[in-house]
Amino acid sequence: MIQTIDEYKIIENGEVVGEIALWQYNNQKLPHIEYKIKPEHQNKGIMKKHLPIYLDRIKGIGNILAIVKYDNLISIKLLLNNGFKYIGNINENKIYIYGL
Repeated sequence: MIQTIDEYKIIENGEVVGEIALWQYNNQKLPHIEYKIKPEHQNKGIMKKHLPIYLDRIKGIGNILAIVKYDNLISIKLLLNNGFKYIGNINENKIYIYGL
């Protein structure tokens, strides 16, 4: 079972253009972060602006995992620029951790 811990709607010019969510599987200790932007709003720096705001909002929650496809270089750069550290691979995904 997946439990949503927190959700953050990304609003630009009065429109919801994306979201960031923190969730956790019952059998895992660390929460996972997931984010998305509507396709027509991608590559405009919106997540670059909002991810640091969100991370500041949840400060103190502890370590957070992010799982990213190995070829999603934009997302990998976003995570690294916001303090996530690469810790390994699972299949075709790279795993990053925040809060260490």
